Amino acid sequence: MKLYTRFSALMILLGLFITACAGASFQNVDKEYVLTTDLRDGRLVFLGVSDEINGMENPTLSAKPGERITVTLINGGEGEHDVTFPEVNASTKVLEEKGEESSVTFTVPSIHGEMEYYDSVGNHKELGMWGKLLVTESGEMAMPAANTTSNGDPAVIAAFQKGACGSCHEIPGIPNAVGVVAPSLADAKMTAEEHIADAAYTGAATTSEEYLHESILEPNLFIAPKCPTGACVPDVMPATLAESLTTDEINAIVTYLNGLPEGAYIEATTSGESATIPQEPDNSGVDIIREPSDLPGPIGDREPQVVRIDLEATEVIGQLADGTTYTYWTFNNQVPGPFFRVRIGDTIEVHMKNSGSSTMNHSVDFHAVTGPGGGAVMTQTQPGQETVFTAKALNAGLFVYHCATPMVADHISNGMYGLILVEPEGGLPPVDREFYVMQGELYTAGAFGEQGHQMGDTTKLLNEDPEYFVFNGAANALVQKPLKANVGESVRIFFGVGGPNFTSSFHVIGEIFDRVYDQASLTSAPLTDVQTTLVPPGGATMVEFNVEVPGNFILVDHALSRLQRGLAGYLVVEGDPNPEIINGTPSSGSGH
Repeated sequence: MKLYTRFSALMILLGLFITACAGASFQNVDKEYVLTTDLRDGRLVFLGVSDEINGMENPTLSAKPGERITVTLINGGEGEHDVTFPEVNASTKVLEEKGEESSVTFTVPSIHGEMEYYDSVGNHKELGMWGKLLVTESGEMAMPAANTTSNGDPAVIAAFQKGACGSCHEIPGIPNAVGVVAPSLADAKMTAEEHIADAAYTGAATTSEEYLHESILEPNLFIAPKCPTGACVPDVMPATLAESLTTDEINAIVTYLNGLPEGAYIEATTSGESATIPQEPDNSGVDIIREPSDLPGPIGDREPQVVRIDLEATEVIGQLADGTTYTYWTFNNQVPGPFFRVRIGDTIEVHMKNSGSSTMNHSVDFHAVTGPGGGAVMTQTQPGQETVFTAKALNAGLFVYHCATPMVADHISNGMYGLILVEPEGGLPPVDREFYVMQGELYTAGAFGEQGHQMGDTTKLLNEDPEYFVFNGAANALVQKPLKANVGESVRIFFGVGGPNFTSSFHVIGEIFDRVYDQASLTSAPLTDVQTTLVPPGGATMVEFNVEVPGNFILVDHALSRLQRGLAGYLVVEGDPNPEIINGTPSSGSGH
């Protein structure tokens, strides 16, 4: 006897319930929801913090036609936010401070369907802050019975097709639903045709699609395969699926699976690895690489004066590598930010702007500034705003500056760092060439080399597990834009580490630093004849040497595994050979 059944589902609801708005009461309100703002894997989202939406990202709300509904928004602290329901012209006020809250109450229109809600500030909607309000006669979404997983993950409906593990897909129309799809629906359609042709079949369907939409599904077509560790929800589903979804939910899944384009998922391998959706190469990003020669010339011997410093925080999609883009947060559209040059005794007048297109507040902390936060407490700047402060340069040296808006490590890793040189009285000794180089790390959601647009990964950042190490913002940036000099010239490199986490063992392969100003102390005697120098995150150094022979000299962090993650650059030296210093015939196979 053949069995006919529907998909099963597991739904996990968090046990913690937070009251809709502590201490507040609303009259003539039928339903209340509380949302907060959050940053998840580089995306801005609403997070549900009440009743059935607790723990859900961008939760789908529900109400009956004609009901009064109150939505309260609490600012989680990452910028300015509101929540807007455009179809009923209702919105909270714009929240500016962490913990600030605002509510909006309105009557749900007497129509069935969906209403959109979103954050109307800047481009927050495009960054992920939007959701739906379902208007139904019952005022509720049809949900299967609640269950829990071994690790207590958020609510999940997982649909498995027989054959193998597959790619994870969000399923439209079902909140928190994730479909795991095997290579194709061919088996399902074939089985459907067999049922239609069966003499015992008395249904109305005449095609496989109609049959599937009747929700009369062969249970063995949709089973939980044995997925490897790391596959989509491998430990959630039982071996067979026996519980029921509603007809609408099944139809939503079937419609979604049938509508996937050819090639949206790939054949599972014999080794049991889960299928993935390859991303298309993306070369649409702007060039964020700071040219190593882009820095102002020496100040020399002059009297102290007021020096204006202009910084603008911008959030741009930049080219991280060939075929890979990343959403950088920058000072003045490049990484690192501008190189500033003042002398001891100068007064710096800092103008900190934040672009109106930014999603976040930004600020600047100058390690060269004596005072609270290095100026950061005076420059917490909202999108579209400008802040100003002044400070006296009391100490000579080469100093890092960076954004200091929480989470500080996130702002730094996204590219918000630079150097300011405070020259000692009388200036620095002259050299022929000066260069500006900074090292940093990027924590992308995708693995190193994965193409397409990459978002930041907060978990990797907190675990100090970067995918990319970079000089001047991008993978192999200083291979694309090398340092250039001629034989016989003297070279000075201002080198800093934005980080935010890793110390650099800075080394130029084939050169010896004649002088190293350790820890960027310009008033101490330099170290001499140094091969490799240590520079901590938030620190800097100044190195000087002469170039005696032509060739490509590779800049590295001598923690050389990082070379394989994009951390390399060239000093290209042109001129006549000098066989008295080095002589021989180059051979193939060198790592240099």
